[in-house]
Amino acid sequence: MTRSISNFVHEAPGPNSIGLIDEYLSEFNLPSPIDAYVKYSRSLLRFGTTEHLEENQHLGGLLLLGVVSAAEAYFRSIFSLTLEICPIARETAAEKQINLGGVLWHGHSEFRRSAFEHVTFCSKDDIKKYAKTYLGFTLRDSEFKTPLNEFDKVCHLRHGLVHNAGILPGRNAVQVGATPSKSPMRIALKYSSLQTLVAATDTLVLTFNRELFGEMCRRWGDAWRKRDDWNVNNADKKFNFIWKSHFCRELHAARPAKNSFTRSACKKEVMAQYDL
Repeated sequence: MTRSISNFVHEAPGPNSIGLIDEYLSEFNLPSPIDAYVKYSRSLLRFGTTEHLEENQHLGGLLLLGVVSAAEAYFRSIFSLTLEICPIARETAAEKQINLGGVLWHGHSEFRRSAFEHVTFCSKDDIKKYAKTYLGFTLRDSEFKTPLNEFDKVCHLRHGLVHNAGILPGRNAVQVGATPSKSPMRIALKYSSLQTLVAATDTLVLTFNRELFGEMCRRWGDAWRKRDDWNVNNADKKFNFIWKSHFCRELHAARPAKNSFTRSACKKEVMAQYDL
């Protein structure tokens, strides 16, 4: 009797089905984009103890993947909210295309979220490009050059973790300036290296959140008021939207003199700077 050649390498797997997708999903309420990033990334890092990372050589990479994913989610969310509130951003992005599937899923009220489902925020060039072409927001080198460059290195490591089972591809190795080796190089993250990479990701996300908030306050205090569609009766509502979209409750809780950094104090300062 002829035997299956394929059977020589290992037995055939049994039939399997993951069943209904709904079994793997649950609804939840999103906080502000920056709070979502901080909460999610910090919840992951609680597992990144020295002992756990020593026990499993892959754990550090998996935790880094989660943190970078949280950063991407931040960018998608804050870009979406900016399109919702800012007429300048809407004009800038007016000719961009979105996926029909995203519109069908999110519905009319949340369709803006579909605008960034087909893009990645895993390189400095992409982040700069999308900020400029969707939001009309230029990332100045004085604030962003170093954070973007460091995050770009994180993303090259991420590429190896996602697409190459934790082995750094040659292209990425060259781009991050790794020492040449004849042997494959596995991405091995211990406690200190994981903390350093997460800190680099934090720096970019927090810098972006601060600078975009400043830009939105500038537009609220100046550029929007020069437009024909400006309605002074909605001024406070719009400022409140900006504030809630960027304010980080998670970080504020541990901030020194936190009672000085309130919504009303911020609005008063913006109005003073723009002579309103």
